[in-house]
Amino acid sequence: MSSKDARYQRFIVLRDVGKEGLKRIRAAKVVVIGIGGLGSISATKLTTLGIGHLRIVDPDIVDASNLQRQFLYRKQDIGKPKIPLAARRLQPLNPDVTIEPRQERLSEDTVDDLVKGMDVIVDGLDRFAPRYIINKASVRHEIPYAFAGALGATGNLTTILPGRTPCLECIYGGVDDAQQPTCHTIGVYPTLLGVVANIQVHETLRILLGQSPQLAGQLLFVDLNSLRFDQFPIAHHLDCPVCSNTRQ
Repeated sequence: MSSKDARYQRFIVLRDVGKEGLKRIRAAKVVVIGIGGLGSISATKLTTLGIGHLRIVDPDIVDASNLQRQFLYRKQDIGKPKIPLAARRLQPLNPDVTIEPRQERLSEDTVDDLVKGMDVIVDGLDRFAPRYIINKASVRHEIPYAFAGALGATGNLTTILPGRTPCLECIYGGVDDAQQPTCHTIGVYPTLLGVVANIQVHETLRILLGQSPQLAGQLLFVDLNSLRFDQFPIAHHLDCPVCSNTRQ
């Protein structure tokens, strides 16, 4: 085994990965949008996995309230932009990975440029308005979208395969962020973020390996207080304004 492959030895020996799987991972391009509680973990895991090209996107600066759960940042980083700091901390974890920092705000005008050329979009956001923008771009460009949310002690996840599975609008259409609780108002367990982000990354990994993601057409609810993992089938909304004309 080459010295370069030695880093991935415990990965290569997995029956579903092997050397061919590692080649696919090294050739993959993934974008993580939002490098906060979920995105910090997802970006770190994807880097150590050896994703060939990792694009990270976030417009925000570090706040003191971030430090308890967003471990890419330090006390001395308060008031500084997140993305340059995240890139600086991620790169030494794996020099094989190309880290592309994009300190930009997601919008209808920027989303196409932010997701173009990517194999998977990983959701690190905490509001539905920007998620709807991602969802439309995912369907428009036929890029799989690993959705995840976490609040309090509960999380939910699904993997959207454009043209094949329900999209985010089918599942959570018309959510008004102004009427929803937030991490600011009710908090979030850092332990929950680890569970949810790792499932999200594993779904991404399955896509990149050419395997069917377990949460395609499924919605997973995670409740840390009861240690329950409940999975439900989800259906297309017949009149979905985003994906009704794209289904296979």
